[in-house]
Amino acid sequence: MKILENFQPQINTAEIRKRLHLSADSPEWKGVEKTIQDVAAHIRPKCVYKECHVDQKDDKSVTLENVCFQSRVLRKNLEAAQRVFPFVITIGAEPEEMAAAQSDYLEQYYLDTIANVALQDAIQSVCARLRKQYHLEKLSYMNVGSLEDWPLSQQRPLFSLLGDVEGAIGVRLSSSMLMHPAKSESGIFFPTEVSFFNCQLCPRKDCPSRKAAFDRQMAREYGVAE
Repeated sequence: MKILENFQPQINTAEIRKRLHLSADSPEWKGVEKTIQDVAAHIRPKCVYKECHVDQKDDKSVTLENVCFQSRVLRKNLEAAQRVFPFVITIGAEPEEMAAAQSDYLEQYYLDTIANVALQDAIQSVCARLRKQYHLEKLSYMNVGSLEDWPLSQQRPLFSLLGDVEGAIGVRLSSSMLMHPAKSESGIFFPTEVSFFNCQLCPRKDCPSRKAAFDRQMAREYGVAE
């Protein structure tokens, strides 16, 4: 297991404006900019990951270092992969503590949105580091629990594969397989020639964090849609 820390991702203000439906010249944006600065000063990004070789691939599962993951989507994404990078990343507990201490519901919403964007930016920062370190042209990733095909119950094998995640970066699993701090994410980075987004297989409408449109034909090919 390898630990990445002491890195500070650039928070994507354009993405925050998009999610909050604010223009750069709106009166509200000045206040949001100040909140972004406050959040940036309090996030503590940390990541653990492991370089793993793919041991075995069945119809609906993949085995990494004798740990089996059940997911036909993951299996299809790793069709040509021999080396992958399971990971857990967090920006720490402070952003959610800031939101919990705020009595203004709108300010809570702003804080939550900014923290979510900061977490995604931290993931992209780690992705760029891995591409450079391992000389990979392109990496995509899947998140545990992001699709029905790869449910939250798969957190347990992922954490067991990585080792003492809580000791390394302070992220623990609850009995319901949720991570604490909440602004954390887990999954597997994998090399690919064509970018993959979980959103492409998710039909949920009006999702504020959607990165790509739902592709029904692609969902059929992955076996997760009629």
